[in-house]
Amino acid sequence: MIVKESCRYVRSYSELEGLQRAHTLCYSARRTETGIVLELALEEGGVRSAHRVLCPSENFPRAMRLMKYLYENGVGAEQWLDVLSDYGQQFVKLPTLKTTQTAQIAEPGRRFVAFV
Repeated sequence: MIVKESCRYVRSYSELEGLQRAHTLCYSARRTETGIVLELALEEGGVRSAHRVLCPSENFPRAMRLMKYLYENGVGAEQWLDVLSDYGQQFVKLPTLKTTQTAQIAEPGRRFVAFV
């Protein structure tokens, strides 16, 4: 039996003149053959930057809780690796992916999917 697990939390921020630009943060975790990939993607002005790390695959529920914490506290790309370290999460940093796209990442909200 193959089990695929993933979670995704999306937070959108509006434009506040002089304070912040409109942007979307997407926090996700997915189990792969080599471990758990945690990703924090920032979409701003049609450009998407996906910051990723690879974690050991033993504890997917722990990874889900960590991504939910990042989402609920609005932790950005500048601080998320510090939060992972403070939490004691082992990880290997993966290359950042930058793409240009016209559609938003997803509807704001939360999602958890377990496929069996």
